[in-house]
Amino acid sequence: MKNLFKNLIKNILIFLIIIFPLGGCNQSKVVEYPLIDKNPVKLIFTFWGSQNEIFEIENMCAKFSEKYPWISVEAIHIPGGDYNAKIAVMTAGNGSPDIGYMNFDLGENWANEGRFINLYDMVDKDEEIRREDFINNAWYEITPNNAWGIRTAGECFGLFYNKNLLESVGIKTLPTTADEAMEWDEFVELAQKLTIDKNGYNAAHPDFDANNIKQYGFMFESWEGVLSCFIYSNGGSWFSKDDKSFALDQPQSIEAIQRLADLINVYHVAPSPITARSLPSLHIALQSELVAMVVGGQWINLDLGKSKTNYDIGVLPKMERSLTVSLSGATVIHKSSRHVDEAWLLFKWMINPENAIELYSNGLWMPILKEWYRDPGLVAKWVDANPLSHPAGFKEAMMNQFINNSVSLETYYVKNSAKIIPKIISGLDPVWVGKKSAEEAIKEIKANVQPSLSKR
Repeated sequence: MKNLFKNLIKNILIFLIIIFPLGGCNQSKVVEYPLIDKNPVKLIFTFWGSQNEIFEIENMCAKFSEKYPWISVEAIHIPGGDYNAKIAVMTAGNGSPDIGYMNFDLGENWANEGRFINLYDMVDKDEEIRREDFINNAWYEITPNNAWGIRTAGECFGLFYNKNLLESVGIKTLPTTADEAMEWDEFVELAQKLTIDKNGYNAAHPDFDANNIKQYGFMFESWEGVLSCFIYSNGGSWFSKDDKSFALDQPQSIEAIQRLADLINVYHVAPSPITARSLPSLHIALQSELVAMVVGGQWINLDLGKSKTNYDIGVLPKMERSLTVSLSGATVIHKSSRHVDEAWLLFKWMINPENAIELYSNGLWMPILKEWYRDPGLVAKWVDANPLSHPAGFKEAMMNQFINNSVSLETYYVKNSAKIIPKIISGLDPVWVGKKSAEEAIKEIKANVQPSLSKR
């Protein structure tokens, strides 16, 4: 009887400890303890990115497995240029990934073949998140009720600049709001001041040697994401609203392309594609003071912060209106996965900055959940926590511009974009080297591309 009484008291105490946490604990939070009787599960997660991104992704996966110890994650890095081919090989064999990044061109084709889990089905039955929790245009759809993927992160473009080089011409900061954005002519003038030849003359000087430039004022990449920033700013577009007609031949689009080409061939403030081959990537060129300003995606904050570059961010120069382009690769769950629920668990872990804060605070990603832009306390966790990767101009020039003045990259939503966009981009090559005007090249591109649009 005595032992029975002791056991009863013991059980009551255990019950009280569970029901009433210790006074020093935060009683507003529910502490979740991972179940220990789960069968072991291994997820394969594929991604692309820089060396710094590899570290952050692997760290995120390790923390996920600490939270859910029965789930291990094999994070497989694939170089961006090889990604589509490698994924195709993996899915054809026994090593198909469960979850991972997906390029839009391949993703669109595979979505139409039914290779991905409908993420709307997953979120609609989830008790913790809703569709309304996500930023606008977060989902990649094949129908209004079928989302084959979702943005991996919030991403956009800004004008990154080396503070040392701008201070050398008497400028401390560049505009960070849409209302204050530089006019195009003002921007060209600044780029001329910042372009220096081997004799120390800038690009506006009559003795400037355009064949021997040691420091460029500006650098941009000629892919559709970057080009769209200026095409849209000038009121242009790539395609008609119904995506059935080629629209790059409209005056606004032609002018935007020609203005960019003139930076290379008329003002000599930006390297040509041929010259750019001898230069390092954008963030290294900026860090090494080979270039003063670059159009960069938000993700280069990671590498610039890691290298402790003395840089800042402004809004892009405007033509007609100030804006940025919103874009991101997709994250998908493969229908071939035997562990869809666990893959969804990993997905939810990734999108909640609270669980993988380094991915956000170190500058790689911006959140896709609205509250992380609206709540000052949450903003502080990923922006203010790391000034090296989020310099003074970040909040206004990148975060606020993304939320208030961003335009989605339309080429993401064009059918057969994997075939059409490369034709357009390669067709513009003669423009960048000065062999053709934008109008001439685009006229030829239209003849090559329009039949593909009309047949859809």
